[in-house]
Amino acid sequence: MQLTPKVLRESVEAALARVVDPCSIATGVPISLPEMGLVERIEIDEGAVAVTLRLTSPICLQVGNIVSAVEERIGSIEGVTSARCEVNPAGEWLPTMMSTTAREELRRRRNERNLAVAPAAGIAR
Repeated sequence: MQLTPKVLRESVEAALARVVDPCSIATGVPISLPEMGLVERIEIDEGAVAVTLRLTSPICLQVGNIVSAVEERIGSIEGVTSARCEVNPAGEWLPTMMSTTAREELRRRRNERNLAVAPAAGIAR
């Protein structure tokens, strides 16, 4: 496969789709950075790739792990000469930025948990 700018961009997008938001794991529904709406921008100049993220919270304790995972995934792509990930400190994230699929899965999982917990807590449904 020839490494065209389009192929490289698709490879970067696929790599980002394999990086999961650590906080989403805690919900029991692992959601990738793109599905969470956390990828603000992807810039590619020859083989240099820069990704800018927004965070769900300005005090995200996992930011270092997220940045490292992004740089590692992107850096392993054939044809990438440098991989850089940074966070836009002014980037605002809203739940509506999540993909429809991710929102529906979270909603479904919450409903399942509420149904499972409600009888044990003595809450009538």
